[in-house]
Amino acid sequence: MARVNPLTESLAVYPIVQLNQIRDRVLASGEPLFDFSMGDPPDPTPPFIRQALLDAVPEISQYPTVTGTAPVRAAFCSYIKRRFNVDLHPERHVLPSSGSKEVVFHLPMMVLDPKAPDRGVIYSDPCYPVYERGTRFAGGQPHAVPLHGDFRFRPWELPRDVLKNARLMFINTPHNPTSAVSSLEDLRRTWETCREHDILLVSDDTYADMYDDEPPPNIFDVSTEGVLSIHSLSKRSAMTGFRSGFIAGDEAWIQRLRLFRPNPGLASQSFINEAARVAWLDDAHVRERRSRFKERRALIMDFFQEVGIEAVQSGATIYIWFKAPQPFDDLSYHQHLLKEGILATPGRMLATTEAGNGYLRLALVPDIEGCAKAIEAWRRLL
Repeated sequence: MARVNPLTESLAVYPIVQLNQIRDRVLASGEPLFDFSMGDPPDPTPPFIRQALLDAVPEISQYPTVTGTAPVRAAFCSYIKRRFNVDLHPERHVLPSSGSKEVVFHLPMMVLDPKAPDRGVIYSDPCYPVYERGTRFAGGQPHAVPLHGDFRFRPWELPRDVLKNARLMFINTPHNPTSAVSSLEDLRRTWETCREHDILLVSDDTYADMYDDEPPPNIFDVSTEGVLSIHSLSKRSAMTGFRSGFIAGDEAWIQRLRLFRPNPGLASQSFINEAARVAWLDDAHVRERRSRFKERRALIMDFFQEVGIEAVQSGATIYIWFKAPQPFDDLSYHQHLLKEGILATPGRMLATTEAGNGYLRLALVPDIEGCAKAIEAWRRLL
């Protein structure tokens, strides 16, 4: 019998894998499918980004570096200046990444001592599953904080012993899966709490540019001290398959990452970085993309209001978090929707506590025509 890390034996099937299996069964049946499950819209990557990648593929391919090229780091800093009005130095404050997921997964390995008593990692729940899984693989103690009501994270209300035990805190605003947005005062109090207890504050800013009208507050509006911010092109620029992003923030932590990341070989390819460079330097394609998601959200939210389905009121992310109508819970309503080929994500798939029970997530993946057809099918269920 092979000997393995027991954690690998105890892992539940990753939620997206479960949803893909359900999707494949519906497709194999030949029935119509309206897939609102995975946040991977089939929108084309802008042509100028694809062309930049093609032009950058070298004749001789050599190992990339963890730090990436000077031009791509300069593009990261240019974006941060335009978006948050914060000045960062391309040599001291930024590093490229292979999207956001690998950063979230690997960061606890650098921060935590698996033999120390203070190896806690705090995050809100429901959440991106990798916060918990990365913590466990690093030998840490996950501390999921259940969200209810407005689904906003208020870590300053946690018991002092929980904060004392923590070395790392993940925040995510705009929030996946609930789309809730933290206020500037929330972010300030969160930062102050982390400074008081010497906790590294990591802001998963994957959805920082995914909003309908006004840009939401960001942790960089408060400070960069003791802060790392993770950014991704997946949602911003329709580049999920590129696996491209960057890490920005506190210089001391960026220097630690420079030392850590060569060990697991976390270096983005040079041609991916060139595509990233042109994407981060352009905002026009992002405005166009936001307008499409805004249109889809408005159509579905109007329908929800008409039929009395309760949803979190937010103009951010690419998700709608809604409550299963009585007498259903999230699992039974998930099955009910599948009768008409509508695939939504049960909230408990995205939670390690009870906080997801009774809610479902819609990813605004279908185009506006697909959303309209899904609403027609939904009406038949009513």
